[in-house]
Amino acid sequence: MENNAQARLYDHVNQLLAGHEKLLSDGNRNRLFYQALKNSITSESCVLDIGSGTGVWAIAAACLGARRVVAVEQDQLLIGLIKALAQANGVANRVEVVQGDALQVELSREFDIVISETIGHLVFDEQIVPIMIAARERFLKPDGVLIPQTVSLVAAPAHFESQRKLPADIPVEYGYFESLLLNHPVGLTDRTKLKIMREPQELIRSDLTGIKSSPDLNNLAARWEVQETNQINCFAVWAEMTLTPGVRLETLNTSSWSPMIYRISRFKQEQGTLEFKLTLTSICNYWTAILTNDQSREAQSYSPASAATVLLARMRTDLDLLNHSQRIGVTL
Repeated sequence: MENNAQARLYDHVNQLLAGHEKLLSDGNRNRLFYQALKNSITSESCVLDIGSGTGVWAIAAACLGARRVVAVEQDQLLIGLIKALAQANGVANRVEVVQGDALQVELSREFDIVISETIGHLVFDEQIVPIMIAARERFLKPDGVLIPQTVSLVAAPAHFESQRKLPADIPVEYGYFESLLLNHPVGLTDRTKLKIMREPQELIRSDLTGIKSSPDLNNLAARWEVQETNQINCFAVWAEMTLTPGVRLETLNTSSWSPMIYRISRFKQEQGTLEFKLTLTSICNYWTAILTNDQSREAQSYSPASAATVLLARMRTDLDLLNHSQRIGVTL
């Protein structure tokens, strides 16, 4: 049991350090969030940093002159780190660290600025909306500032240069496996492999300064008129946000967020109205690509759940065949 606990601790700390190194190494992300803070802070500001991580925005706020800063972080291993970094930056006397869930901690409604980077690769998968709703209602002064103020999910038809034929360098036919891979969303790590083929369209936008409840993420849709489909083999989906007026961030241009690639087969027709539909649940992604013109309508639907259904059906077919063979005494 002790060895298991040590292994879990090692794995957690390893992921923790690697994850925050990636965040802190993202210069574009850092510059824009810092600029948003700098534009908002005065010497009288009280700042709340939710999901503080290593405390970078709490510490930055104090360094920019905020009178009082509170950093809320759920992971207890990071609490001492935030305090040590605040001390190293000479602002420990103005940075208070609170360990707990941001939706449950008890704080007074005294904050002029609330900042949070709890934004996932698909915007809503780290609870940015409920966190900011709670912050508005419980912590932020009526005329206070939220950072970010709006978040959007956008999509565009694209060409994704995937790796060569699988399995690499082995003369074995794996087309069936490659067809199943279309049901697997890919996090983009190398921007040079992606070519955007049409202007991005907004799938959904949430104004965090006024939204009342988490948005419905079913059947998000965008459309484009296309003249040539032969290079389109995916849809790229990423986040855009307004941090403060005039300060906008696109995760397509960052290194710590990964735009998601939803792969599709190439269409038979070359032109028409191209529609992309995306449904996001807590456990799965579902997407559909539809090309419609005067002659035809082509529809493709994908999901990890679809691949699971195919594989389970294949497994059951093979088991049924084996059981039947055993019953009739045939050796396969």
